[in-house]
Amino acid sequence: WEILKKYRAIIISVTIFFACDIAVMATNIYSSYKIAESAVSINLAGRQRMLSQRTTKVLLQIQDDVNNSLPTQKDLQELGLVVFLFDTTLEGFRDGKVVTGGDNKPIHLAKVETPESERFVQETYALWNPYLKLLQPLRSDITRNGEGPQVSPDQFVARETRTFSNDQLTEVVTYARENNLKILAAMNNLTSDLEVVADKRAFQLRIIQIVGLTIALINVLFTLIKSIRDLMRGDRNLMIARKETTDILTTVREGLFLIDPKFNIGDQYSHSLPYILRRNVVAGDSFLEVLQEMVSKEVFDNARDYMELLFGDRVKENLVGELNPLSRVQVQGTGGKSHYLSFNFNRVVSGDDVNHLLVTVQDVTEIVTLGAELEAVKNQARREIEVLLELLSKDSRSLEQFLANTEQALSQINERMRANEDSGHGRTNLIGFIMRVVHGIKGEAAALNIDTFESYAHDFEQELSLMRERGEVRGEDMVRVTVLLEGFYERLTAISTVVKRLIKPTGTAAPVVEEEAASVVFEKHIKPLALRIAQDAKKDVNVKFDVAAINTLPRRIINELQSIAIQLVRNAVKHGIESPEERATLAKSPRGEIAITCQDLGQSKFAFFVRDNGRGISVDKIRRTLVESGQMSAQEVAKLSAKEVVTQIFKEGFSTAREADRDAGRGAGLGVVSEKVTLLHGHLTLSSKANEFAEFRVVFEV
Repeated sequence: WEILKKYRAIIISVTIFFACDIAVMATNIYSSYKIAESAVSINLAGRQRMLSQRTTKVLLQIQDDVNNSLPTQKDLQELGLVVFLFDTTLEGFRDGKVVTGGDNKPIHLAKVETPESERFVQETYALWNPYLKLLQPLRSDITRNGEGPQVSPDQFVARETRTFSNDQLTEVVTYARENNLKILAAMNNLTSDLEVVADKRAFQLRIIQIVGLTIALINVLFTLIKSIRDLMRGDRNLMIARKETTDILTTVREGLFLIDPKFNIGDQYSHSLPYILRRNVVAGDSFLEVLQEMVSKEVFDNARDYMELLFGDRVKENLVGELNPLSRVQVQGTGGKSHYLSFNFNRVVSGDDVNHLLVTVQDVTEIVTLGAELEAVKNQARREIEVLLELLSKDSRSLEQFLANTEQALSQINERMRANEDSGHGRTNLIGFIMRVVHGIKGEAAALNIDTFESYAHDFEQELSLMRERGEVRGEDMVRVTVLLEGFYERLTAISTVVKRLIKPTGTAAPVVEEEAASVVFEKHIKPLALRIAQDAKKDVNVKFDVAAINTLPRRIINELQSIAIQLVRNAVKHGIESPEERATLAKSPRGEIAITCQDLGQSKFAFFVRDNGRGISVDKIRRTLVESGQMSAQEVAKLSAKEVVTQIFKEGFSTAREADRDAGRGAGLGVVSEKVTLLHGHLTLSSKANEFAEFRVVFEV
């Protein structure tokens, strides 16, 4: 719309030009057609004058042949042709029809249009009809069977001489001598009137062409004048803006310049830039080449990736602006001496696209080296064919729900990162939050067996765990988090594209959720996950479900219960259910059992249970883990009651697993459960008995 407003005059002008052009062309075509009609009419009207003279001449020749006893067949044959042509042409003038043209080919003769021409045709018929009657005994017969009006003399057969008398011949010759000039005069008048009509049409065509060309010329002149005026105003504004820009760039002490998506330096930069960089700068130089000469390879690679992130549209500028790897960097001067520069980058956005980056450079005195690695995560998900085969086996509604949930979770991370305080404690809390979100995504991906997301989430979680274990999370660690988050977005976009192509247009994916009860879909997601984890852990489990009550719950609550079940089933298989050998020593069945139940308690209250018949919760083991992990001292742990000890399992980072793997060991699973229960506004209770069972119970209202 802005473009239409800006170029409205040009668009209107071009529209008028095309309208005039089309109108003139249409008029030319029509007028040319009518002028061609007039030319045919004038030509045939002129032929009528010749035919009337020729008829009289042939009659006189026939009379002379008869008087001298000469053959008349050829003359009679010619008479038949001449009379036929005159009669059919005169009929064409009166009614409009296809007649024989001057080249003996069929041509359409238009009916005369003016009252004068109609009168001349009627006058001719008044003379021609008696004439034609008198000519009848002498006229030749046509013998052709071909189509169309074209005729030639050899198509007529002359009558025998005895078929007409001398009196008949004398009568028709006498009539011809008396009326030939009258017929000729009528045809002359018709020809003149037709020429007048043709002249009027030609004049009208010229007027229309002149008017059309005049309008087009005026339109062009208007457009030219307006364009020149706009260009002059634009040049004037440009000169003012250029002077202001020059004043700014001359006065400012910082180095200012623009880089395009190819990382080339723009034409305009501040006069201080060469002094600050301590090297010559030329417009069009590659900023990467300039930077590569100044910094170490590690910093250079990090800076390049950082700028690529800025040119993208996934990560918010406020977030990455605080994580700039060049905010304070040691650089090498041309004389071999090092100095320290601070680069600040801001997006220059036009619409939804990032066209340039505005770079501000300052010479700083403090040496702070950004030592963290900034690497680009550019790897794509597994080969598309593997993703296609994997997606084809999924329930389409659950898959779409997973993608929507994942996008929402990533947006929450983005928002939390943007708003997070820039301090060690704040970043540590942020890492914990991100770990819980990523752990939840990993659990849902595992339930759907989407290995692409599960594997990436596991790697993401592992790097977050390492950051947390180092103690205080540094600012450069958040750069890595940003890159990892970008990788998540890339996978989400890739899989969403495949899902839309497979599910939406073709409908070839698995049946949608509406065709199955929510409880059935719930079981189909949880049970394979439990069996897969048990197989990896070399355990034998059976999962029982009694969750028909969830069919009455809203989709949002079902999703939260599914997330809770995923985490609790993971914990039950990994930590609760014993190995078949251990169960045998306890006189238990080799196969462990997990029961998942949802009950309608009435009055909009529901209870959700996950119970296993494994080793239960060991308070002593939790105490030992707290001390061994360094989370608490032995004295602090000794002061805790049994209930207080058990609550520690819900705290971030707590895990009794000796080694972390894809299913446990990060201490995030029960934290996810706790958050989900909070979202349900529910109440979570835990009951357990050593070597017998552990049961998690969630009570909530709808």
